[in-house]
Amino acid sequence: MLDPVPWLHENEACDEGTLAKKPVLNEQAREIRTKKKFGQHFLHDRGLIDKILRLLDVQTGDFILEIGPGPGTLTFPLSEQSVAVFCVETDADMVDLLAAQPQTNLTVVHADFLKWDLPAMFPKTFKVLSNLPYNVSVPITARLLQWTDRIPCMVLMYQKEVANRVRAQPRTKDYGPISVLTQLFYTCGQHFEVAPGAFRPPPKVMSQVIRLDRRGEFLVPLEGLGWVDRITHRLFQQRRKMIGGMLNRLDWPEKSGLVESYVACGFSLQARPEDLSPNDYANWYRTFMESYEKR
Repeated sequence: MLDPVPWLHENEACDEGTLAKKPVLNEQAREIRTKKKFGQHFLHDRGLIDKILRLLDVQTGDFILEIGPGPGTLTFPLSEQSVAVFCVETDADMVDLLAAQPQTNLTVVHADFLKWDLPAMFPKTFKVLSNLPYNVSVPITARLLQWTDRIPCMVLMYQKEVANRVRAQPRTKDYGPISVLTQLFYTCGQHFEVAPGAFRPPPKVMSQVIRLDRRGEFLVPLEGLGWVDRITHRLFQQRRKMIGGMLNRLDWPEKSGLVESYVACGFSLQARPEDLSPNDYANWYRTFMESYEKR
């Protein structure tokens, strides 16, 4: 049987915050080929893997959804704990490799996560773990937000530039739709950077791991996600333009309601999309819905 993560066995133990020695890949490891079309970069630093799993704060009985497990560098150390691990993987070769392992608490499905839906048997509450493929990390995050009511926390690895967008604050260059949408439902907690050398093959950019913790009270109800998604994507297409002018040029049927509710919130027509906080967009949504229901 092919060792699922053979290069990990070459790593020496390391203290938290220090890098393990660079492993020497054996012949079995060379059989695992990364595929550029899937944006694959596999972790090989066991010290870093342990740090990521500690950030997830796994408890006995947890159910973990892992997206894009690859050869199992996070999966197998995680499955050694008293948890159920459910993996969604788009690469058929990786699915075969993972499915060949004897772990009884591990389930692997072959699917494109962006086209996959939660099966009926899924628990009401689960945590999410992923070394996200860089090319689809934002769409995957947006899809996960649809299940916020079932996901209390997520530990996700992004390209550093994208992680900065997820965590960004208003009036900064990184602030945009994914910042607003994520922060409506989650707080961005602990985070740390990951150097290219922690991966095989090494990417050309820095990475960042973020823990997202669900808010005790959402800024908007979950059914408001689509509304905020639509309005932020439209406005941030011209992020330096004034919101008043952009609203006046909209050809949406609900244009008048959007303008009236925006003004009713007391926001300046000269404000730009990046000037409004997630809470401001939430207030706008609530005001719009209140006026809509009165019609």
